[in-house]
Amino acid sequence: MTAACLTRHSAVECPRLPEPAHNPPSLRWRWLLPVALLVVAFHFTPFDTALNREFFDFSSRHPFRAPPVPPNSAIVLINDDTMSAMSAQGVRWPFPRLVFAQLVAALDRAGAEKIVFDFTFFEESSAAEQDQLLAALAAASPGLVLARTAERAPVFWGADFVSAHPEFFRQPRTGLVEFPADGDGVARSYVLPQSLAAFGAADAGAGGLLRWSGGLDQVLARGVPLLPAAPFIDAGRPLVNRIMEAAPDLDAPSVAKALAAEPLLTGNLVDLVRGRVVFVGANASGTFDVKPLPVGQVEPGVLIHWTAWANRVSGGFIAVAPRPAIFAAALVAGAAVLLLGINRASLVAPLTAAVTATIVLLAGAWLLLSAGWFLAPATPLAATGLVLLGVVVENFWREQRRKREIQAMFGAYVDPGVVAALVRNPASIRLGGERREATVFFSDLAGFTDLSEKLPPEQMVEVVNAYLEATSECLHRHGAYVDKYIGDAVMAVLGAPAPLPDHALAGCRAALEARLALDAINARYATKVGVHLEVRIGLNTGDMIVGNLGSSRKKQYTVMGDAVNLASRLEGANKYFDTGILLGEETARRVQATMVTRPLARLRVKGKAQAIEVHTLHGATGTLSPAENEFVTAYRAGYTACVEHRFADALPALTRALALRPDDPSTQRWHTAATTFATTPPLPNWEPIVSLDSK
Repeated sequence: MTAACLTRHSAVECPRLPEPAHNPPSLRWRWLLPVALLVVAFHFTPFDTALNREFFDFSSRHPFRAPPVPPNSAIVLINDDTMSAMSAQGVRWPFPRLVFAQLVAALDRAGAEKIVFDFTFFEESSAAEQDQLLAALAAASPGLVLARTAERAPVFWGADFVSAHPEFFRQPRTGLVEFPADGDGVARSYVLPQSLAAFGAADAGAGGLLRWSGGLDQVLARGVPLLPAAPFIDAGRPLVNRIMEAAPDLDAPSVAKALAAEPLLTGNLVDLVRGRVVFVGANASGTFDVKPLPVGQVEPGVLIHWTAWANRVSGGFIAVAPRPAIFAAALVAGAAVLLLGINRASLVAPLTAAVTATIVLLAGAWLLLSAGWFLAPATPLAATGLVLLGVVVENFWREQRRKREIQAMFGAYVDPGVVAALVRNPASIRLGGERREATVFFSDLAGFTDLSEKLPPEQMVEVVNAYLEATSECLHRHGAYVDKYIGDAVMAVLGAPAPLPDHALAGCRAALEARLALDAINARYATKVGVHLEVRIGLNTGDMIVGNLGSSRKKQYTVMGDAVNLASRLEGANKYFDTGILLGEETARRVQATMVTRPLARLRVKGKAQAIEVHTLHGATGTLSPAENEFVTAYRAGYTACVEHRFADALPALTRALALRPDDPSTQRWHTAATTFATTPPLPNWEPIVSLDSK
């Protein structure tokens, strides 16, 4: 009847104890809450900001899809070539206002749709006439937008000038030149002021993170003309001279009339700005108008304004994902690592989950950036890493707990060294069973039934427990696994669950010690309870199946196989041979160098067709008395002669052995056989086989 049936049909069903939880749910919450708090705290640290900036800069340099570039723009730069050309004409930086007036006039007559000047004119120059000229000419060019700050406008476009010439200022003519750089000095975002007419911005405060098309080199490669200012300054020189002749008073209406009377410029260079929004700035050495940008170490400041305009007219800015979305991403990433990585003995699963979550986060944030959303990845990545750390720690804790369970499970049965080996390598216990060579130990008390009838239960239990304790300690000292107690019987295995070198020899030593320990128990209880105990031990070495066997409700690590059954039969065969320790043939063969054994017969047990030679164990080599050594030597000589059918030669040796130990049953049997067969030989195929039909 199976264990399940026994339980089902028992008169009183015992309550089933809950199995120990390998990973209590409450444990997760113990570290998940601190992890969540750490993630939130990390979100507000400079590290989060710095990591997000690094990711944004890298993604801006390597976008999944570059933002569209408007086809109607150009950038005119006061670059090193312009500085060289002007220096040759005796003009040094900062250029006088007359040079800027020439540049404005040329761009206007070149047909630029709008001219965005990234230069500030906040102080009056030493030449008042040039200030007046630039003020009138800039006002007369309807597409020109000059730079200002929140507090200061161009010095020559003061309130008096604007109120005196309202016809030139019906539309906003200035735009904020300031940009909000981040804490590291890099400009990544832009706010569109309502007054920036060149952007066509009617929504105050609009803007966001910039979608970068690249630095100057990348912008040029994408078709935006990058033009030096020198040719336009040269083309504007005669224009300004004629305008000054036509409007010597330099009043704005007269200058506007004279500028409008000038014919449009022609030429290849002019074609590159006609009908375009032209951004004018400086990137020459010494102009100090270079800024650190995500797309390069330094770029001209005008590139920031061009990028903001390009974002405004095609594609829009990058919107920053709100904080709840960031925490939601962190929650999803952390949950994925938790669900895929928890309760894993190996680090492969949690690491794979964390790496996958990291790749998905970074790739997703990278793709979203090209779509116009910036999901800052640092906090979700921190959640991934911290949850991974928590999973690894919990898995480590769980593994340590499992090892402690193994120690608790085997610690009462196995030598501590064996337990340590199991803890280091739990895989050595294969749950499904494996074939292993080992030595099996069976022992049983002789006359246990009589003992139980003579003694009260309490005394009987005390004596048996003392015997089991002493025997188990002997087995443990030699690395044995005590498989089970069956009443007064002990079953132990040497060589499993952990491999044990020389397990046959260890089993013999444990058996000898167990018999000596029994002598001490007899001495202790002889007077107290008036009994004398004898033990029978069977040892056999061979291949067997080791593993966890049992029902779904109860399992036990044990061994099974022919070698195990034979060890049990050897223990019982001690009664027939009147011996204390019987060894199987393989066990005896392995210990011949260190143990003194004596062959008794070829034994055929019930259910087996093949007989094996069994030996009794006398003791370790060098520990026997001279008389016992002489007995064993004489017996062996007689036994060997009988096996070889030399019965006449066997008689003297067996007679000597019988004289030394007249009460030994095996010596008596072989002496009788030798006497009989010396005069009446057996059949030629005769073998010294003893068959036992009982278990």
